[in-house]
Amino acid sequence: MAAVRRRHGDGRRGEALSQRRYLFQSMEGSATTYVIGHKNPDTDSIVSAIALAELKRATGMENVHAARAGDINPQTAFVLEYFGVEPPRYLTDVYVKAGDIMNTDVVSVCEGAPVLKVMDLMRSEGVRFVPVLDGARRPVGALTLLELARHYTSKFEVEGSRLVTTSLSNVVEALGARPLLDFLGRDEVVFSVYVGAMSRRSFRRVLEGTEPSRCMIIVGDREGIQMESIERGVGALIVTGGLAVGERVVEAAEAAGVSLVVSPYDTATTALLVRLSTPASRICSSPMETARPDELARDLRFRLARRSGIVVLDDEGALAGVVTKSSLLRPSPTRLILVDHNELSQAVDGADPSNIVEVVDHHRIGNFNTSQAITFICEPVGSTSTLVAELYRRKGVEIGKETAGLLLGGVMSDTVMLRSPTTTERDRRITEWLEEESGLAHEKFGAEIFAATSSIKKRGTRAVVRGDHKVFEAAGRRFGIGQVETIGFGEFHDERQRLREELERVRKEKELSLSALLVTDIVQGTSLLLAVGDKDVIYNLDYPRLDDDLFELKGIISRKKQVVPHIIGVFSGNTA
Repeated sequence: MAAVRRRHGDGRRGEALSQRRYLFQSMEGSATTYVIGHKNPDTDSIVSAIALAELKRATGMENVHAARAGDINPQTAFVLEYFGVEPPRYLTDVYVKAGDIMNTDVVSVCEGAPVLKVMDLMRSEGVRFVPVLDGARRPVGALTLLELARHYTSKFEVEGSRLVTTSLSNVVEALGARPLLDFLGRDEVVFSVYVGAMSRRSFRRVLEGTEPSRCMIIVGDREGIQMESIERGVGALIVTGGLAVGERVVEAAEAAGVSLVVSPYDTATTALLVRLSTPASRICSSPMETARPDELARDLRFRLARRSGIVVLDDEGALAGVVTKSSLLRPSPTRLILVDHNELSQAVDGADPSNIVEVVDHHRIGNFNTSQAITFICEPVGSTSTLVAELYRRKGVEIGKETAGLLLGGVMSDTVMLRSPTTTERDRRITEWLEEESGLAHEKFGAEIFAATSSIKKRGTRAVVRGDHKVFEAAGRRFGIGQVETIGFGEFHDERQRLREELERVRKEKELSLSALLVTDIVQGTSLLLAVGDKDVIYNLDYPRLDDDLFELKGIISRKKQVVPHIIGVFSGNTA
């Protein structure tokens, strides 16, 4: 490298310290609220989520959206398409992930930064974990207080304690020095560092057997030592105390290709800071702990047990953020308003009492507790859509024609056109109001909904069994039951064996004691129950038996009010 002679200015050639900062919004301020129904959502679940999210926005709630926890069934698709409404966003889960809790306001350094700068950052920023990045912001390692302490204390325990890996540019940066001659620049060299605090004769003996170009000499205004160093051809000469360097010494150094630097510190301080000029990449831990933004936060908890932090990488392998132990204490950025269910077994995966802020439902009360009070509406009506429509009226919020139509469809679906025993006077009154607001006649609209989606063959056995399959728990055992509305039982009997096989698959997958399908003829107002499961459960089902796995439920069309309570009684040993 050609010599660069500088007699004035600091002329620092060290790599600039890379400290990439990102604004970090508080979790409370950036939280997203999802209004969401149960897994395998039915029409009531979907439309009540859409309508309630719209109501929340109309009453001032920000960043609230409708969502769904499963696929849209054909009936719901028909209702949405009828009004030209897009399905809500599909959430596979709402588990807290690394990307949700990571700190993006990351204190980091480039790989060539002097260790001294890292230590200064740790002190000034109050951090104990600093990622070390390459030019593309990909981490090459990380530095912690423990690793720094271990590295520098071990230096005093070995013969090579005088060895320092550094570059002249890093030495200049660490010292805030004035480079007079620079023949090394950013090239990293393993220097043997000597302090020239002795006679010239003694100094010669010290350098005997060394490779002079790999030596860095720290000396005050001892011109004899300075000239001896230059004559020996050392790699770098550092003059301490900010003292002037004679013209003869400068010219000799330039002729010999010896880099020459003036430190503002005394000799002892200079020797210490030179040791701290080592590039961060030389002592950082590698490989380090990394994670992807979609990795579950609960899994990181165990990995953080003995670590200061985990670096989160984006798709290109660049730094996206850092997760520390304190990150795990942050609240979930996702809040949930549950509609048409209140049991965690039916909720979207990852739902937790800590992030449920409201419930609007018409089923039995399930089994979760919250740490603080929440709005919990659970009333015995035929449809969650009825409760949501009533909220519009109660709050005096104008309802759109399409939204009123969606809610009317929800009421018609869940009450089987007001024929279900779950139907109440409130359902009938709200139906009249929704007819006025939507311009639709409920009988005609309800008939269209069921006629368009009653074919079992068109839907397929998998969709029929799983499309509205809900899981319940009683007496420590789990059972699942779906429901499908048909016009007549002809198609059911044609598809019965395939439906039974699908029920058995669901039973094994979900480890259920009972897996059943309620097939309801909406014209006759009666149902059949196809069931597979443990013998003691099947034996105790108190319905007329048509076959080993088939029961007749005359006049029964409500899964929620008529069938589920009976099955819970079977599990509890009380079928009276």
